[in-house]
Amino acid sequence: MPTAGTSSSGTFSCATATQRTLKDLRTKRKGQPVFVVGHVLERKGQEAAFELFNVRLAVVKFADGALLGYDPGELLLPTEIDEKGVAYFEIRQCRKCDHQFPLTAEELTSEPEPSECPDCRLS
Repeated sequence: MPTAGTSSSGTFSCATATQRTLKDLRTKRKGQPVFVVGHVLERKGQEAAFELFNVRLAVVKFADGALLGYDPGELLLPTEIDEKGVAYFEIRQCRKCDHQFPLTAEELTSEPEPSECPDCRLS
């Protein structure tokens, strides 16, 4: 049976230093905004909303109603969500490994803005 956890805070999550993808979240909330960097080329770079887990896949719903399954690591969290609940994504390409990663709200306002993903910054 597919399941989706609920957030005790009742709010959606934004990217943090330790939580940048849906996979990183301990509890996933239905409706969580995500940015798709996954394997379906027609959907790559689009925003969607998390629906539920089905086996090992996170099922997401796109604005046109399409439902697709992705590895939760292919779904990036928003940089911030405004008071009206609109998610904003600041996605960058790592200059070292070429992977995409979301900036946190703090990184977005920092000088200089990070140009490498967190994994490359640690190595």
